[in-house]
Amino acid sequence: MLKPYLSWFEDEPVDAVVPAKGAEFMPDLAALGAFHAAKRTRRIRCRECGKQMPRQVYEAGDHLLRCLDCGGNVEWLGPPYLSVQLRHQWLPEALNAQMGGGAAMPEELLKDRLWRLVDAKAPRGSVPVVLLRCGWSVDYAAVIAAIRKVSPRRVIVLTTSRVHSEQIVGAGRAVVPLASVAKLNASGLWLDREELTERCLRGNVLTRKVLSQSASSPHSNGLWFELAPDRSWLRVNGRVMRLWGKQRAFVASIEKAHKRNFAHKRFADALNDAEYEGDVRSLKQVSKRKDFSDFIGIRDGLVWIRDDVD
Repeated sequence: MLKPYLSWFEDEPVDAVVPAKGAEFMPDLAALGAFHAAKRTRRIRCRECGKQMPRQVYEAGDHLLRCLDCGGNVEWLGPPYLSVQLRHQWLPEALNAQMGGGAAMPEELLKDRLWRLVDAKAPRGSVPVVLLRCGWSVDYAAVIAAIRKVSPRRVIVLTTSRVHSEQIVGAGRAVVPLASVAKLNASGLWLDREELTERCLRGNVLTRKVLSQSASSPHSNGLWFELAPDRSWLRVNGRVMRLWGKQRAFVASIEKAHKRNFAHKRFADALNDAEYEGDVRSLKQVSKRKDFSDFIGIRDGLVWIRDDVD
């Protein structure tokens, strides 16, 4: 029931009302605290401008209703019914709890649009996480400015929609649709924290594609990184790492996978391409330098060139 909930969460205006009945999981969401208390509602039509809208009112207050746009007199359409309004703070609070935030309250960065959650734990240190409420009329310039204030380098952006503007994609920002890492049922919200961390580790495939489309360097090969023609160095986000011996063929093998729009390369295949011996089983055996893992990510037998290099 996460998909219909997120469609309500994205509704404009923010205080839009939803009939209290009509979905089999509505009582479950109400029990979880996702809605405000149900209220008596009347659908009205303005006699002046013709606009129709639902309004929550008390029993004795029907005669006081006026059009919210022009202030004109209104007429009632149909009998009264019960409706609810989404409590938008519930989702960021539930995500905070799932991420181990305990009683920590999410910080609202942009009203009803962007929240900062607790940081996600990752091998290279904690990463800030923000929740973006998507929709049809989002000021993405304000969103990006707020995200950059959180961290100019590494941020996980949880979005309420699988479809979002390319404006929020950038180096160091892993854009993750909430529906791909979370589930919602009568017991509450469940977040796959391991999947969320992996998204941060490997970067985001969409991020890489957008960055490759906007790459302007004639030597970038349309990717978020640059590998020297003789494979002697690798550059990501302006930082350069020297490569020696078989490391050059190892990184070139990963580059070939990324050129084909694959997010990963099998570690064993990259080792074979570089003609490493069979006793090489870890990234540290490829290079003992500390900065090598800053450029090359590895997890579950897969390797990739990172796009979040500081």
